[in-house]
Amino acid sequence: MLDIDKEWFDCAQMVAYYLWEQSGCENALDLWYAAEDIACFFEQANILDCQMADSIKKLGIYSEGYVWFVRNISYRLHIYSGNENELTNWFLVERLLSTAAWLENITAMAKMLRTDSGEIAEQVRSDIVRNFYGKQT
Repeated sequence: MLDIDKEWFDCAQMVAYYLWEQSGCENALDLWYAAEDIACFFEQANILDCQMADSIKKLGIYSEGYVWFVRNISYRLHIYSGNENELTNWFLVERLLSTAAWLENITAMAKMLRTDSGEIAEQVRSDIVRNFYGKQT
């Protein structure tokens, strides 16, 4: 159990770091919540590895699938970072999606949520995500 807790922490920390670096948002807890919420979105959208995310990116910027994908992540960035500029959020997401380390860590988090037997949900800090998975505290 300890290894999966450490893996979750390490991945969330890396995702939140890239969110901080790209967004300029100074609230570390909000960025952590964003990382968990984006991972939840990836898990629910069945995007559990980099290849699946890459296949969506290959659809092209004008495809409905690509727009849906980027829009969902952009919305979460808007909520957690407080940045209301839609274009800034959109381009930030595109930069994140082209960053291998960010994509590897966010998909690893999504995969952990998918295969979790309860340990990860206890590590989740976001009430929204924890409640989504039925682990209220």
